[in-house]
Amino acid sequence: MKKPVPTLNEEQTSAMIRSTWGSAQERDRQILTFLLHTGLKIKEFVDLNVADIFTGKRVKKVLLIPGTKGREPRKVPISRETREAIAIMLEFNSTQGYGMAPGDPLVVSRQRNHKDGSYRITPRQVQRIVKTLREDASLGFKTTPQTLRHTFAKSALEAGADLKTLQRLLGHRSIKTTRDLYGGEIQAVE
Repeated sequence: MKKPVPTLNEEQTSAMIRSTWGSAQERDRQILTFLLHTGLKIKEFVDLNVADIFTGKRVKKVLLIPGTKGREPRKVPISRETREAIAIMLEFNSTQGYGMAPGDPLVVSRQRNHKDGSYRITPRQVQRIVKTLREDASLGFKTTPQTLRHTFAKSALEAGADLKTLQRLLGHRSIKTTRDLYGGEIQAVE
């Protein structure tokens, strides 16, 4: 039998969100909220541009994630909480003097990226943010962006989503992957 996938319960999630303070960490809290409500892979998240989620007048209600390896793009609904998080991230970018053009990154780093010279946040920086929030919340177990993805899946199943819907939301190629991960037990981390 496979080991159950680790997820956060509501109390642990709230503790991580409450552990932020200050304007820079407010942006970090919105990153956490975004990941918890969309279930995106970390690479999909850091690759988002302003035009992917903002029309120039309002935040979109559906996020279109490009398909890879010949697959169709997938649609990820954007909840009210996620739209609010996006608005705060965009406001942070604007007040910090970062670009708001359609091709500019949604989430920016305060440091220039060594690979391409942009201010796009990297997967490693997102991992550090999640680790810092976990430590600030005094959670005594490893929490990663993947844990947030599993928590999203657990929430979707608890809200009544079936495995096929969950497969589409998470972008799994095979229903077997979704069933293997979430068809059995999902365990809250203690």
